Amino acid sequence: MPLPVFEIACVAVVVLTLAAMARTRAPRDLVLDYAALAAAAFAGEDSCVALYRFYAYADGWHARLHHVPLLVPLIWPLVILSARGVTGSLWPAVGRLRPLLVGAVVAFDASLVEVVAVRSGLWSWAEPGHLGVPLIGILGWGYFAAGADWALSRGWRLRRAALLVVAPAVAHALILASWWGLFRWTLRGDFGAWSSVGMALVGAAALASVVVARARGHAIAPSVAGPRMIAAALFFALLLTTAPESAPLWAHVASVAVPYLAATSLRERRSTTAALRERRSTAAPL
Repeated sequence: MPLPVFEIACVAVVVLTLAAMARTRAPRDLVLDYAALAAAAFAGEDSCVALYRFYAYADGWHARLHHVPLLVPLIWPLVILSARGVTGSLWPAVGRLRPLLVGAVVAFDASLVEVVAVRSGLWSWAEPGHLGVPLIGILGWGYFAAGADWALSRGWRLRRAALLVVAPAVAHALILASWWGLFRWTLRGDFGAWSSVGMALVGAAALASVVVARARGHAIAPSVAGPRMIAAALFFALLLTTAPESAPLWAHVASVAVPYLAATSLRERRSTTAALRERRSTAAPL
């Protein structure tokens, strides 16, 4: 897919996804959350590129501000808002662990975005890793999302203003801690395509098991799943037009889908169970 076509598609995805989210959220709150996340995302992304020089965007991007194409901080807030919706649907009473779960969902989604985008030449990393992406690169947006969710979940009047500082600061702190505590010394280099995919499949199966075991009857709401499908379709199309022959990439995409399919089956099972109970309760007594 040519980069200008992808950029146009990104604009369409942003508009359509926000419109879909506005059907279940107050438009004013949605726009304010999105704007705060976009501003914080730009600050975090631009500072990461400038400070670490560990990745760079392709030259063909339009509408760049310093090191970052503006479409990048406009897309990632949708991923974070979607992850907050997934967490709220599956674990509504998770409590203090919520930011960690939101960060985990975003990192899991980022694994799909990163490997497809890197293969498509949208950006590149300074060293290889999982299908061309170092593991710390996959975790970066998860770190940012954890800080963002913590700030947005506060009851503060100025929580969105706090987000502008908290989310980038948490991202930098966790990037540095995980780099010097782990990734500087190990889990680096090219893992090999099928070894990477094997690890992804095992991780996805484990996550699916956790979803089934711990969601306790909850499932991803259709209002949450719908906007996610809009963005997912863009990267599916990108993969289809860029590397349709790459079996490892397709296997990775399939592994990312596994936990969400498990959550969907939970919804269908719950709906079926509820329907059966309703029939029994309304059936005429013998």
